[in-house]
Amino acid sequence: MIRFLSLLLAIRHEILIMYYATISDWMTTIIPPILMAIGMINQITSVEEDRINKPFRPIPSGLITVKGARYRLVAISIIFPIIAYIFGGLSLVSLCFLYQAWVIFNEVLKLSKNAICKNLFSAFSACIQLVSCHYIIIGTKLSIFELLNSELGMLMLAIFFFAMTTAHVQDFRDQKGDRFVGRKTFPLLIGDNICRWFTILMLIISLLVICYISNNFLRVIIEKNFEGGDNNGFAPHEFSIIEFILIVLNASSCIRLFIYRQPKQDNITYQKWYSGFFCFVGGRNFVLTFGTVSGRNFALTFSAAWWL
Repeated sequence: MIRFLSLLLAIRHEILIMYYATISDWMTTIIPPILMAIGMINQITSVEEDRINKPFRPIPSGLITVKGARYRLVAISIIFPIIAYIFGGLSLVSLCFLYQAWVIFNEVLKLSKNAICKNLFSAFSACIQLVSCHYIIIGTKLSIFELLNSELGMLMLAIFFFAMTTAHVQDFRDQKGDRFVGRKTFPLLIGDNICRWFTILMLIISLLVICYISNNFLRVIIEKNFEGGDNNGFAPHEFSIIEFILIVLNASSCIRLFIYRQPKQDNITYQKWYSGFFCFVGGRNFVLTFGTVSGRNFALTFSAAWWL
């Protein structure tokens, strides 16, 4: 009985660790925390910053030690490629290793201390994750290079531009801790007010670029389907719904960046509105690439679930 209670306490302890490791980025917890294979690398290397910005995380709160976090990191980093193989075979494993290598490269060279490199990390990571989603959900047989050279490749570049020029939205909330550890994020590098206006401009430009490219992509699909007799030449209504939501989320992010400037408010702007925009951009990808009504409905549901 005592051993059983000890086991339950150990399980409870691990669940608490996973919860506090991901609560600051709670949208991702819709995916089981164990799949965040190397998500704690940045927590191992940024303990002092987390004591200021995110004291609830496992290490600064004393829930686990740095040594214990490293053991868990090794274990999960081994499990992650195995799960990738189960879901997507060797293609997904390759993307898994690419992402792991990219994260390790970023942490070892401390690239996050540079504003441009920090955004570059987020932009390239977003592209890897979106390509991985296509392999898992759509089941494409294209190689990575064929996928990037397809019509969807231009949309990927647009998303890369969006993340590269706006990913620092997450840094507005963490300026106190970033200043303490000497990290040169864009809000600290060019000033909070200038950075907010720059970000608003880039959000608007990103929306226009993404809409322009995806609308051209959609027109090609509609023309092909119309010629083949698959539909009457009209766009799926799910696409219009997602496009409207994209505009609302983008506008809301811009307004909040201008009006609400406290760390807690910036955190809501990033987690709810900016991240919501990114999620629905991903959902729009699925609407463009799925060929069935059920697939498009799934894309809309997937976007909403990821955001909410």
